[in-house]
Amino acid sequence: VADVETTGGSKGTHRMTELGFCVIEDGVIVKRFTSLINPRQPIPDFITLMTGITNAMVEGAPEEDEVIPRLLEELRVDGTVFAAHNVGFDWGFVSTAMMRSGEDVPDRERLCTCRLSRRISSGLQRHDLGSVADYYEVKIQARHRALGDAEATAEALVHMIARAKHEHEAQTLSDLLALQTSPRTKPKPIPKGHVEVMEQLKDLPDEPGVYYFYNTKKKIVYVGKAKSLKRRVQTYFQATPKNNRKVSRMMRFVRSLHWETTGTELGALLLESREIKRIQPSYNSASLDYASSAFLRFTTEDYPRLELINRIEDDNAEYYGPFRSQRMAERIQEMIVKQHGLRTCNGVLHPNTEMRPCFSYHIKLCAAPCACLQSKDDYRTSVNSAREYLSNVERGAMAKLADQMRHASENMDFERAAMLRDGIREIERVTLHAQDRPLAVSDTNVIIVVPTVDRYSTVEVFFLRSGRLALQRVVGTASRMDDLHDAVHDVFTPEPPSGPFSHRELDELRLITSWLYQRRERSATIIVNKLDVNDVCIQMEKVIRSFARTIPIDADSESYNEYSQMPEVA
Repeated sequence: VADVETTGGSKGTHRMTELGFCVIEDGVIVKRFTSLINPRQPIPDFITLMTGITNAMVEGAPEEDEVIPRLLEELRVDGTVFAAHNVGFDWGFVSTAMMRSGEDVPDRERLCTCRLSRRISSGLQRHDLGSVADYYEVKIQARHRALGDAEATAEALVHMIARAKHEHEAQTLSDLLALQTSPRTKPKPIPKGHVEVMEQLKDLPDEPGVYYFYNTKKKIVYVGKAKSLKRRVQTYFQATPKNNRKVSRMMRFVRSLHWETTGTELGALLLESREIKRIQPSYNSASLDYASSAFLRFTTEDYPRLELINRIEDDNAEYYGPFRSQRMAERIQEMIVKQHGLRTCNGVLHPNTEMRPCFSYHIKLCAAPCACLQSKDDYRTSVNSAREYLSNVERGAMAKLADQMRHASENMDFERAAMLRDGIREIERVTLHAQDRPLAVSDTNVIIVVPTVDRYSTVEVFFLRSGRLALQRVVGTASRMDDLHDAVHDVFTPEPPSGPFSHRELDELRLITSWLYQRRERSATIIVNKLDVNDVCIQMEKVIRSFARTIPIDADSESYNEYSQMPEVA
């Protein structure tokens, strides 16, 4: 996914001043590159005003024939697609630069995210990058700079691919490419069979919850969640949006509906996931199975290793996560192992002075405890340092990553700075937004308080005990707390639950941590680990009471996120 900044709009007479691109694999950005380019012509004042790129900045920058090979390296990989927002503009400049540099122009498929958005972003009137980014809740880090715009385009594209798959039957690359140029269909009238269901719509509450669509045989064909049941469900029974073939086909068979309210959007998200797995509706093509989670684990060996795993066993080991993607977990694992010299060899270690150190020792990645060149105590010190690095948000990995990111930015190494920023975000994602708190799943003993739609009257509380969802309840902000105090003692006083995590428990932990990352300003988290249970009760009651005096937060419009099954359709 690429973006270029130029001296003007014509590829023949104008040239690039900056090139930035991202490589996406499996829905995750795995590589970034950006560089200023000396255009060998003056940059107009209005371009400088828009981009911030000055003639002085590009005077000593590389020539285009030095930069273009980095893009060609990726484009020459079989199966690669070149994507951009207004792909004709960006491809025109990079292909012209390739020819000027004496390079063959690769014959690659091209995808325009602007065209794709016009086909699938229901209800969006403008499809410039800023509008599309807002629609998919993507933050543009540096607008009108090549890497900033390329990143935003890439993240929006990931959302659009999910929507194209779930709503438009785009199951292959060919389907996706065809969708960007497919003709726009006209709205169709509401089927006669919806007369009964239209009466039910009048009773829908303006509250979070889960809705169920039934077909003519009284079978559930679709389950969805909404922050407002009234707003979301009614959109399905309005004029069919352009090119929404899957929804159109499903709605022909819908004859009745049912709904269940929840206190909060998080409650709806958890209930939706459970119900989809239980019912297996025919039109919920996503999330019928449990998604794989990525964790980092310190093994319980005499010489522990930090390894990547996708489950939590009952082995007394320390697990950290869940991380959003396996690739990001791999990056953090690699960073920590290198930083602290942890061993990467498999199996139980039996140190012996006759042992020959492996290659990792010779390139200074390991101090060779296997050959007794590092004592057990010294190795344990390294492990504890690695644990501290990962566990303590303020003093550990977060602080070091932030320092490294600032250093990379100051040295104009924007590609490395962006990678380090990703690492910071991923660690933030699994911290439940507490400062200086261990990330180990076994230490995730927290109470989360989320205001409901009736913000002055009720909140929904979630108890997590050793990473497992142990209680979920809606309570009044002014009600007696005796029962909730008893629940605190019942959940947090006994020994923590044992046994491996079930698929459902892993799924709930993943959903909760992801939701808190996106909606952290709307909730409060109480860390139970170091508090007396009675103090926990006092703090929890204080937090719950405080929401009765909170200034209401404006309700957001419905939006698509990575765990929604089907986005809004109007």
